Amino acid sequence: MVLIVELGATLGAITGEPFSPVEEWGRTAPTDAIAFAVVVLGCAALAFFRRFPPTVAVIATVSYVIFAVRDYELGMFLPPMVVIFALAALTGHRFAAVLCASASFAAAIAWVAHRTAAITEPGVELLAWVAFGTVLAVFFFAPLLIGEIVRARSLLRDARTAHGTPG
Repeated sequence: MVLIVELGATLGAITGEPFSPVEEWGRTAPTDAIAFAVVVLGCAALAFFRRFPPTVAVIATVSYVIFAVRDYELGMFLPPMVVIFALAALTGHRFAAVLCASASFAAAIAWVAHRTAAITEPGVELLAWVAFGTVLAVFFFAPLLIGEIVRARSLLRDARTAHGTPG
């Protein structure tokens, strides 16, 4: 499902109007075969998460970072979001989840910096930074938080079950 959504969004970048929320918003790089390859690689890797969590986390995160650094249209968020959540909730690899979230967020912020570089109106630039910074922080750090909550609840349920206490 993640692959279908991301491929649809990437295809939409070719067929739709360029994303330009404010005047002077920088143009993105044209969607090319590399963009599609990165999307397919990052999304397809998710199928192997249970067997190879660290490897899949790296592939999904690096795929997003490549997508952002190559300056494609806004997108490709789902693979890192899924691995960040899964690392925290299913494997307990908190440090790896934090690294994936931080790397993704850093790449996203670099993308925003490049997009907003030509904006001359300080209020518009500030609004773009606040809006995109907040949304991107939520995209990458909310899955970490939710994953931690899911894992904590699971551990609590397991402890109660082990002690014979009702859930």
